[in-house]
Amino acid sequence: MNIFTFYAGMPFSWLPKKILLMMKLTTFILMLSLAQVTAASFGQNITYSKKGSNLAEVFSQIEKQTGYHVFYSDEGINVRQNINVDFKNASLKSVLDKVLGDQSLEYRIDQKNILVKNKPVSISTGSTKFREIDVRGRIMDESNRPLPGATVIARSIDGAFLKTITTPDGRFFLRGVDDKSLVVISYIGYKGQSMTAAAELGDIILLPDAENLSELKVTVNNGYQTLSKERSAGSFSKPDMTIIENRTGSMNILQRLDGLIPGLTVNNSPSARQNPFLIRGATTVGLLDDFGQSYGTNRNPLFVVDGIPLNDVSSINPQDVADITVLKDATAASIWGARAANGVIVITTKRGVKSEKLTINYDAFINLQGRPDLNNQPTLNSAQFIQAARDMFDPVINPWSRVSTYTAGSSGVPPHERILYDQSRGLISATQANSRLDSLSRLDNRQQISDLWYRNAVLMNHTLSLSGGGNRYSFYGSGAYTNAMSNRPGEKNKTYKINLRQDFIINKFIQANLISDLTYNITGTSGNFDLGGSNANRNIDIDNGFYPYQMFRDAAGNNLSMPYMGYLTDESRANFQNISRINLDYNPLDEMNYGSTENKNFLSRNVLGLNVNIIKGLKFQGTYGFVRGSGRTATYDDARSYMVRSELVQFTQASAAPGLLPTYYLPSTGGRYSLDNTNQQSWTIRNQLNYDNSWKDGLHQLNVLVGQEAQEQTQMSNGNLLRGYNPDLLTFGSINFPLLTGATGVVNTIMPNEFGRSLLYRDDSFMQTDLVTRLSSYYGNVAYTYDRKYSINSSLRTDKSNLFGLDRSAQNRPVWSLGGKWIMSEESFLKPVGWLSLLALRATYGLTGNAPAPGTAASQDILNAQNSPFLRGGSGLQIATAANRSLTWESTKTTNLGVDFALLNSRISGSVDLYAKKTTDLLGNLPTNSLTGYTSIIGNIGDLQNKGIELSLNTVNIAGQNFRWTTMVNMAYNKNEITSLNVSSPITSAAGRINQQYVAGYPAFAVFAYEYAGLDNLGDPQIRLADGTVTKSPNVALVDDARYAGTYQPVWSGGVTNVFSYKQFTLSVNAVLNLGNVMRRDVNNIYTGRLSHNTLDFTGGNLNSEFASRWKQPGDEARTSIPSFVSNTSLSSSRRDASYYTLSDINVLDASFIKMRDITLAYSLPGSVIKKLGVNQVTIRTQLSNMMLWKANDYDIDPEFQNAFSGVRTPLINQGTISFGLNVRF
Repeated sequence: MNIFTFYAGMPFSWLPKKILLMMKLTTFILMLSLAQVTAASFGQNITYSKKGSNLAEVFSQIEKQTGYHVFYSDEGINVRQNINVDFKNASLKSVLDKVLGDQSLEYRIDQKNILVKNKPVSISTGSTKFREIDVRGRIMDESNRPLPGATVIARSIDGAFLKTITTPDGRFFLRGVDDKSLVVISYIGYKGQSMTAAAELGDIILLPDAENLSELKVTVNNGYQTLSKERSAGSFSKPDMTIIENRTGSMNILQRLDGLIPGLTVNNSPSARQNPFLIRGATTVGLLDDFGQSYGTNRNPLFVVDGIPLNDVSSINPQDVADITVLKDATAASIWGARAANGVIVITTKRGVKSEKLTINYDAFINLQGRPDLNNQPTLNSAQFIQAARDMFDPVINPWSRVSTYTAGSSGVPPHERILYDQSRGLISATQANSRLDSLSRLDNRQQISDLWYRNAVLMNHTLSLSGGGNRYSFYGSGAYTNAMSNRPGEKNKTYKINLRQDFIINKFIQANLISDLTYNITGTSGNFDLGGSNANRNIDIDNGFYPYQMFRDAAGNNLSMPYMGYLTDESRANFQNISRINLDYNPLDEMNYGSTENKNFLSRNVLGLNVNIIKGLKFQGTYGFVRGSGRTATYDDARSYMVRSELVQFTQASAAPGLLPTYYLPSTGGRYSLDNTNQQSWTIRNQLNYDNSWKDGLHQLNVLVGQEAQEQTQMSNGNLLRGYNPDLLTFGSINFPLLTGATGVVNTIMPNEFGRSLLYRDDSFMQTDLVTRLSSYYGNVAYTYDRKYSINSSLRTDKSNLFGLDRSAQNRPVWSLGGKWIMSEESFLKPVGWLSLLALRATYGLTGNAPAPGTAASQDILNAQNSPFLRGGSGLQIATAANRSLTWESTKTTNLGVDFALLNSRISGSVDLYAKKTTDLLGNLPTNSLTGYTSIIGNIGDLQNKGIELSLNTVNIAGQNFRWTTMVNMAYNKNEITSLNVSSPITSAAGRINQQYVAGYPAFAVFAYEYAGLDNLGDPQIRLADGTVTKSPNVALVDDARYAGTYQPVWSGGVTNVFSYKQFTLSVNAVLNLGNVMRRDVNNIYTGRLSHNTLDFTGGNLNSEFASRWKQPGDEARTSIPSFVSNTSLSSSRRDASYYTLSDINVLDASFIKMRDITLAYSLPGSVIKKLGVNQVTIRTQLSNMMLWKANDYDIDPEFQNAFSGVRTPLINQGTISFGLNVRF
């Protein structure tokens, strides 16, 4: 390992020239700024004159005029004794010396805390002895929420002191404290408390300091600056960090936010993989590919970590996170400009505390999860399946001569069909066929699938952190190891992390911080081929959708072959093997050992921060981030693997004469090796001036921020594929790519991959892609508060990006916001209302934006370089994306009205927000004149809007000495509608409408369906058209005949958290809910043809269990809605449309659910045990996750495991977990 020390004279030649230039300019600006700094003292001066005053009043004036906090014990100090004071612009030291010296008192200043005590009295040695005790307690705010990071100091009479800070759950522990010591507790923005030391101090409640609201700990961090909650008019939310740290179901910090943020919808359904995290609904549509997947625009929120935007935050260790702020409206998020339309999630990592002794913290957990439930999917058992096979078999419609002939893309003949065909061909008798089929019907492969292809999943994490600091330096460092063992045997996923934050106080003018975060991830499984790391062999996706009778091992433990899975009948396989001299057997369990894949990913995140105090209130802040990531994926398939063998046969011609070898157009020895490399790097340079000041005793508070920012992101990828690869000799074969990728390919091959020929679709020996995104921005923000009651916030930002080419009209689209806040409870007419602790009104309006993904769209042509044997010279340029000079950003205008409230001394508190978002200039496929050579180009195609309401409610239900019960509820409602959409090809049929998710006049993620009208006397499905008529005829339903059935995105989302605390025990119960959305049901889709499936697919072949209840004879239409089976495909398609049933409204279900996401029980060991162990704190916890579920549907479907749009249960049900965790603090 090489360790590099950063020092002032270190060369920077490795940095890009643009960064060096920006650094030089920054240094020049700093030098000019520092030259203007005066030599004025930063000491605090006091002016106060009064006869008949007292110490309490003097202390109050000191706190008001200096911001320092004064602590003293009520025992032995008379703060009401009259004194005369007269100070004019006097220093803090002179004031303290005067007023305390006359009272036989002394003081000590620690950071911004002033500790006052009686002067010690001389005593004879041994006349008084102090008993050492261990002191513990918990610090809470007025709403019974823990205050992490609060400072706790125990100072003895002789002046010695012990110091610590509270843990994330607000607890503290001090060992060896004199029992007469004074324990002083302080927290920024809260009134401090002091008390005499005791073994158990219990729960200590700190109240907000109304005189220092600007320092209140509840703050809004937008990534550029931090404002107190009271001065921010924007809409934001912060989760309970104790719950975040204790959740163990995932190491992804975003997944841990589920149910904790109003307005943030976490949708785990497979249909929401492109939009798993939505803040206040979707604000973009994007472009749709051939599979209905959206691309071209980003639906996720903007993720900001320590002030630097990141595309992915899955590498962030939740144990390193100190704070999360979710910005939701324009005033909160608009400072991020053209990337803020989807909301912003700001993550701040932990830092050390100045003048704190070394603290060591170890946190570990292990999460255990059972194997998937193979019985959850509704499929036929073996007996039902064999009976269905008998019913469906028709050798006339599907003759043996056709099904046994190999063609590209054909299916093999599975065992049950082979038996039926052998009987129909007279090769076996009916008795023999029935006996063999009966034997298959008694087999059940579910136990073998569970034992051979799955295992119990385990997730474990170990995090060791150290923090501390002196007067000028503090640090927080951590090392973490995560091992995520999936439920697939042999798969591995290991992550190693190192994180270090260092804060430096260079002098009274300059402070700096440096964050270095390194992540190394290895995924794969232990295979037979060493590719330099952890390898992944050929696991097969398999579930009970496969043939239920097909076993994988016989009774003797031998792996069973399934050659029919590789396209071929036994006869065809024997013939092709004989001609090609290549074995074409297929054995799934053996295949696991014939290939390996490894993935190695490294990510380095580095942030340098610089603060320079120029004059009072004016500060220069510089942020310089550099993120670099690299990935390497190596895949090797042995020559024994079916992939390599079958591809070789596809490119093989039979020998020209007996005795000669076949002609191989691919290497006949060696395996297939591919290597893909990805490199991503981004840099951010931000220079800003921040003016923050107040005057007239806080009557006016002003914060002004102006800055400049430049960013660049580069994504580079390349890959190559080698055939005939020998991993021992590192050699590979040569290929005639011009021939194999040509127009005709290779004809007369043994097993063509196209009709009559075999060809490679591209020269895949080498591929490379580069994407560069640049952003240059200028921004400003103003926050003004008058009389601590009236606040105005405004921001303005302009972004310029290379995504739009050189078109200035598209570039200059400034975003802005304006907001106001009125704290009504501070008005004189409401102050007498004793039960009203807080009432504040907020109103904001502003504009944010969203930009296209790199390479998606531009105001000028985007060219793609490519190699092709049809191009002169073998290479050329292709227009990948046609220019659109009218292209512009997506713009979102947001109006937000909010109310913050607190009642009964904050026993009840919360907020309500109403919002309306209107997005214009949606990006998509825009129709254009076909004479241009394009039917559509990427352009701005429409508008959509979101309206909603959010509620956050916190209650302290019981607040006893030893028992507390608090509740946190958050709910959000979102109504989404696409108001206009200019599509390239207008939809005219009902089938086309049903396949659309984005339709003008309806919500995004819309679900359309036929109105089902039951079966006719032939068992054919019928629908009711818009005019009321009933039909079963195919291709007659028009666009208006498709009925809107709902949206698969939740309309209501939220969560409920109850926390119960009793002495050392804490029980947290978290429920999440998604309501108001729909999903398609998984139904049977095969009603004609053969009972077979695509080759090498182990998730198909079986039928849905409802097939057993299908229509079979006239009269059944009165008892069932499931269509009949018609073996003749031509007849079936001419007289009916089976999708009239499968895509009908009776198969659209309510997808609402409420799930007990986690139940956590934590126990902190008592002081007597802690003392024996020699540590400061030990907390043991256990957690149950996803154990209880209420669902609105009657089909026992968990919506989180159902593709709501297609109706397919793609993942196996596997959710309940139990975890055990340990936290030790030294």
